[in-house]
Amino acid sequence: MKSGQTINSPTILGVILLFAALCLPSVAISVNFPSIHWVDIFLPLIVLLCYLNWSKIQFSKYHLLPFAMACYVGLTILVQAHSTSISDYFEIYKWLKFGLLLLFLGLIDFSQLQKYLPYLFLLLVVINLLHFYNFPGINQLLEEQYNGGLQIQFFGKNSLGEPAVKRMVGTMGNPNINALLFTFFSIIFLPIRFNMKQFGLFLMALTMVFLCQSRTSIVVILVLLIYLAIFHLQLWTRRQWLTIIGGLALTYLLALMLATSFFQYSAYSSSLLDGTALYSGSVRGRFETWALLGQQILEYPIFGHGPYKQYFYANRLYAENEYILMAWRYGLIGLLLYILLYLFPFVEMVRSKTSNFIPFVLVILLMLTSALTNNPFTERNIELLFCLALAWAFKSIQAAHAKKGE
Repeated sequence: MKSGQTINSPTILGVILLFAALCLPSVAISVNFPSIHWVDIFLPLIVLLCYLNWSKIQFSKYHLLPFAMACYVGLTILVQAHSTSISDYFEIYKWLKFGLLLLFLGLIDFSQLQKYLPYLFLLLVVINLLHFYNFPGINQLLEEQYNGGLQIQFFGKNSLGEPAVKRMVGTMGNPNINALLFTFFSIIFLPIRFNMKQFGLFLMALTMVFLCQSRTSIVVILVLLIYLAIFHLQLWTRRQWLTIIGGLALTYLLALMLATSFFQYSAYSSSLLDGTALYSGSVRGRFETWALLGQQILEYPIFGHGPYKQYFYANRLYAENEYILMAWRYGLIGLLLYILLYLFPFVEMVRSKTSNFIPFVLVILLMLTSALTNNPFTERNIELLFCLALAWAFKSIQAAHAKKGE
């Protein structure tokens, strides 16, 4: 850091918030009350800093979208034909919080934040490797304090309790979410301007993704590579492309070797290659749930059923597709608003036609692709990372416009 250069208060809080959200467990008050996420704990400070720095906030039309969505969710609750629980109203709070968080993160000095991201990443790597190699006490801590539950209890075991492939759970409490977390870091460290330090961090992030054995994240990485190959083929030289593809293949084989205890057990992700994933119990269960929810979407196609969380709790349903979930809850109008959440910044960044915005486009593609078989936006840590990427992207866009004199 240059002499005399200071870090502003939003940046300090942003660094603390990222560390707390990704490395520390949510705060549990009692077994009968949901755990409190660190964004909720810091929300009063976030609101205060937004108020104190109101004149520095660079507004755009996009900032209105989360607040519009909050109002619309309230409308769907009013018009729904079934009983409403208190938990449904938290969906309004969630969208208001997202809007406030987007305003706050736009105040961050991202040039300073960038300096702390490698250290945060390496800390997460250490925690995850301690978990992967079952360091004494770490998995019990993750199970009890980080909502690891059955994922930790059956870590490295099959449903019968016999030794099996390891799927790294980490601090996220779920291997799929943990894989998405490290996919974010692989995008952050993508060597746009190729250098070996950045490339090393990129490969390390990919190794962590593959250790999670998440089929969704593997599909996401393939989608990102295809996008780069089609639209940004000239980003790297042929030799650099071969280095990246070769590094990706080697990290996958390394992670596969470690996760399967040197190929003693069948890899969870290998079902993508032989096509058996389509016939697995988890995929069949998804298809059955999607068919049920699809029929119910037709009953209330415009405004949907509202949040109606009790329906999912009572029937033990997991949508595992955010597009279907949004259409079921909020109808076609809500689904359109949800898609606009991604489409608006995607168009803005693609129109810029500069390599600086490639990571932000990749983040949106990550969210769009993973939403096909998961609910990334409803996971609090992934929502935070997506919001951070959006704020960073819009600040970069506004800086580019200012530089051009627009």
